[in-house]
Amino acid sequence: MAQHKIAVEFKNRHLTRPMLDMIVGAQLRAVPDATEIIVRCRSAAKTAYEAIDSYGIRITIVAREATPQDS
Repeated sequence: MAQHKIAVEFKNRHLTRPMLDMIVGAQLRAVPDATEIIVRCRSAAKTAYEAIDSYGIRITIVAREATPQDS
């Protein structure tokens, strides 16, 4: 049976690209065999959404408020 490890990070603030870099780095060190990282935040910058394709792992951003990506 296939096994997937998903790392989840919760932030109660606006997510920026540098913050996303720190989260991804920390999660990859903590859970090196993770197949996906989910970041739940209040809102996210457009640059954070643009950066998710540059990582070697699947990144999902779940924002509670409208972000530039929604426009």
